[in-house]
Amino acid sequence: MAKDLLVGAYELDITPKVGTLLAGGIYPRVSKGIHDPLMAKAIVLEAGGTRLAYVILDICVLTRREGDKAVELSSQLTGIPSQNIIWATSHTHSGPYTMPFFGATEDEVVDKEWLSALPHKFAECVAEADKRKVPAKWSFIRGYNYMLPLNRRLRFKDGRELNNWLIDRGEDVQCVGTAGPVDPEIGILSFEDLEGNLIAVLFNFSLHLTTHFGEEFSADYPAVVARRIRERFGEQVITLYMPGAMGDTNTYRSMEETGNMLADSIIPKLEMRKPRDEAPILGAMKNEITVPYRDFYQDQEERIKASQWPEDVQEVFRKELEIMRKEGITEGRTIVSAWRIGEVAFAGLPGELFVEWGLKIKQESPFPWTFPVELCCDYQGYLVTEKAWEAGGYESLIARSAKPSPQGVKIMVDKVMEMLVELSQNNNLTRR
Repeated sequence: MAKDLLVGAYELDITPKVGTLLAGGIYPRVSKGIHDPLMAKAIVLEAGGTRLAYVILDICVLTRREGDKAVELSSQLTGIPSQNIIWATSHTHSGPYTMPFFGATEDEVVDKEWLSALPHKFAECVAEADKRKVPAKWSFIRGYNYMLPLNRRLRFKDGRELNNWLIDRGEDVQCVGTAGPVDPEIGILSFEDLEGNLIAVLFNFSLHLTTHFGEEFSADYPAVVARRIRERFGEQVITLYMPGAMGDTNTYRSMEETGNMLADSIIPKLEMRKPRDEAPILGAMKNEITVPYRDFYQDQEERIKASQWPEDVQEVFRKELEIMRKEGITEGRTIVSAWRIGEVAFAGLPGELFVEWGLKIKQESPFPWTFPVELCCDYQGYLVTEKAWEAGGYESLIARSAKPSPQGVKIMVDKVMEMLVELSQNNNLTRR
């Protein structure tokens, strides 16, 4: 019966004060206004005695330091087991710094007062979503968009791979195509009350959030999708983005064009949804693992030069390399996660996952429908393939935004695949 599923959703504004530095570029930008507010959004589902929460934050990245605190506070307020509280960041490139990048220090770029308040706002969001649970029905649908994502790495005849914004810097070797695939699939979950009013929409798509890159705060194209869904289905609908494997993707289209094209793919599917009365099986797992980092010394100067960044940016990466060597950290403890809503599964990876890895997870998952969620429960930087590491390029340099080795990424993916298998075999699994 529908009453066996309870769903609540909530959102709140987490936009810092104007003047806060914006992350997402090599160099900080000073925010001069608010194009659209940054939000924390939460959905809580309850079925069969299990409660599951998912939170998306409109910021670029977040590490475990704040994320674990937010989860613990949420668990204390609601009683939801911390294992069942999953979060991700949207990766908007028009949000505040939460950690230092590209040669900067924490004191130089992070608004520590704002950041210290973030876990409490996260917890408030989860608690309010939990309070607002009502009997609900649910639907799973899919869409596609072939026109938006581009693989942003190009492969050249000598085996190198370069990023598409750096290819006009004197390159004299022929291009032999894109270096990797894209993923056009849009995964869509909708939840509605017993009168048919939408409560929340989750959507998963694999495209970098760089379509707004100005001097104002912005949640980027998911904000346009959310606005369009509200215009069609009512102001009560909360739309939560689930960032897919988008580490090597971009688009040349604007924020409005991108959001509208995605909304045009999603809204007709929502209009054709067929709500289910039966409650879905819910389950969630998290595991802490150790992953090896990239070699600080092997051919790094050659890699920096071959990336074709201008000289001032090359110096930034040399400074990053110096910072990493001084820290001397050769491995990291991080979190991988997996959860399910009925026959739909999600694989959470703590960094910017290359599309090829995401497609591998989809192909090999025991669930009929599986969607990777990157930037999930931690931030470790770019999660590249072995081929991309060998070929070079921006994502294959060494920096605080690019730490795990390809072997480390494989460890993450192998572990999350094990977790998906376990979730698929135990219909009532809730590891505490």
